[in-house]
Amino acid sequence: METTRSKFTGSDQEYLRDVQYRDGSRLARRANLHAKYRTASTPFFDWVGAHFDLFGGAEVLEVGCGTGWLWQESSFDIPPGVKLTLTDLSPGMVKEAVARVEAAGRVETVAGQPADAQSLPFENGSFDRVVANHMLYHLPDPALGVAELARVVRSDGVVIASTNGSEHLRELWEMRAKVFGTSPVDETATVFNPEIGFELLREHFAEVDWFDYPDQLICTDPVDVLAHICSAPPAETATPEQLSHLTDEVERAFNAGGGRLMVTKEVGCFVTRGQRKRPRR
Repeated sequence: METTRSKFTGSDQEYLRDVQYRDGSRLARRANLHAKYRTASTPFFDWVGAHFDLFGGAEVLEVGCGTGWLWQESSFDIPPGVKLTLTDLSPGMVKEAVARVEAAGRVETVAGQPADAQSLPFENGSFDRVVANHMLYHLPDPALGVAELARVVRSDGVVIASTNGSEHLRELWEMRAKVFGTSPVDETATVFNPEIGFELLREHFAEVDWFDYPDQLICTDPVDVLAHICSAPPAETATPEQLSHLTDEVERAFNAGGGRLMVTKEVGCFVTRGQRKRPRR
């Protein structure tokens, strides 16, 4: 049965800009679960950053920069002279991201401005590297977003775009579904997943590669799982009765696992090279 896209997956841009990503607080609750309970040997930001292949003086654009953690909480190599431009639909996120990246001191030149990923305010071929991490599924039309990434990257440049697969956080989505009657799979993965990503990116690039990030969460505190679930709709506006039901579901899952909850992850990134034909405005 076809389901209506939730406002978390692009149907309500005002909600994303003014509520969900007004600042980094909700995102931080979700990020905490991954940082605290990951089993991967390499943190995600270091893993994805290793695909950037940066060089001295490179001009880099991050679309949907969030809080700037990619450049702050990482240790991948950033050569001297890199010029970084941070954009996000949310002005609050851009402000926070620029402050964080400047304070970290890993990038020599940092600029930021609010921008719609479907209509980026940059000339054709402006950047050597364009990064779009876990954000294309937030767009009303991901195809327009991909076309914009292809437009602003240079002909010999690289686009890096990460996203989730349909099994991502399956156990958490199933708990949501029991309480709220929502989809039992990651809704973001129905909008932009590896299969959809290949189709859209291959329209613009000759080489499109997908890399899996092998990870699993082993959670030991139900409070952290509840915080993650309640950081996004529909649980962020749960009634007291719904919150009680959700708490029971989380505790039941932990009890079934002997005090632990194993959470599936399906995450990775695309790396593209060689444009077929540059989109133009």
